[in-house]
Amino acid sequence: MRIAVLADIHGNVLALDAVLDDLRQRGGADLVVNLGDCVSGPLWPRETMERLEALALPTVRGNHDRRVARDTADEAM
Repeated sequence: MRIAVLADIHGNVLALDAVLDDLRQRGGADLVVNLGDCVSGPLWPRETMERLEALALPTVRGNHDRRVARDTADEAM
């Protein structure tokens, strides 16, 4: 069984797309899981989340994901 693990994307949809393209070129995986920290960061959080939602991967909520979901927006996040 081939397992691919994604983690610490932090809103970088371009890097996510590059990783997914590389995975496809290598023949894919039987299971792809996402270890979280998906969207916090200054790049493309909405686009990243939309891409991840479309993939419907098993996902663990990372510490940054918990903070984004729980706290009000501030300069630090």
